[in-house]
Amino acid sequence: MDDPQRPAPTGRDASVGAWYSCLPIEPADCGGRLCYGTSVWRETPPPGVNRYTPAQAAGMLARTFVLKPIEIGMAPEQKVHSDDPAGTAPYRRTWVGIPVWLWVDQPTESTWGPISRTATYGGVTVSGTASVQSLTWTSGDGQTRSCGAGTPFDAAAMANQAAVDSPTCGFRYQHQSDGGTFTLSATSTWAVEWTGGGQSGRIAMPTTTTSTTVRVGELQSVNVSQDGDTFGG
Repeated sequence: MDDPQRPAPTGRDASVGAWYSCLPIEPADCGGRLCYGTSVWRETPPPGVNRYTPAQAAGMLARTFVLKPIEIGMAPEQKVHSDDPAGTAPYRRTWVGIPVWLWVDQPTESTWGPISRTATYGGVTVSGTASVQSLTWTSGDGQTRSCGAGTPFDAAAMANQAAVDSPTCGFRYQHQSDGGTFTLSATSTWAVEWTGGGQSGRIAMPTTTTSTTVRVGELQSVNVSQDGDTFGG
C-alpha cells in the first residue's frame, strides 16, 4: 500500500479503494504484466494485504452506522376531525394560506444524530460521528424548505389564537388538493466526520426520506383554532 496515498482517481472513493505499489518484477506475479515500480488503484486490497488506509478504515466504520428517516412533526396533526363522519380514519387536514409547522419529532441518534463510534480496521483506529447536515421538506404543491430541527407546535398554547408562522420551519399551501391529498416528504442529508491515522475527512452518507399525506381545502376566511387543528383545520 502506498504511503502517502495520492488522491483517488476521478469517480473513485478513497473510503473504499487505495493505491498499491506493484513490487514483483515477474509478469506471472503481477497479473501477466511488468509492473515493478508502478502503482495501481484497487477497490479491494490485493491478496495477502490486510492493512487499510485511514480513509478506508473510516469507510468501514461509516458502514456500521444505522441511519433512519426522521419522525415527522407537523401541524396539522393526524386525527379524526370534529366534522368527519363516524368511522373516518385519522388524517391530516389544513387550508390554503394557513401556516403549516414542521419539526423533527422525538429525535434520536439514528434519526438525527450525532452517532459517535470508534473502531479499528486493518490496523488503523478511527473515530467517526454521523449527523444530519441538512433537512429538506417538499410540500407536494411545489414548495421546498431547508430547515434545522424546527419548532414543535403547542396546540394548547396556540388554541383560539390568530394564525402565525413557525419561527423556524414551515410554509403555507398555495393550492388546494382538489379532493385528493398532497404528499409531504422530509429528506435528511447525512455525513460522517472522521479522524484517525493522523488524517481526517468527511464521508457523504445515503439520504433518508419519509413522507405523509395532507388534504388541503380552501376557506373563504381565516379562522382561529376550534378543535386542535392548525388554526382552524
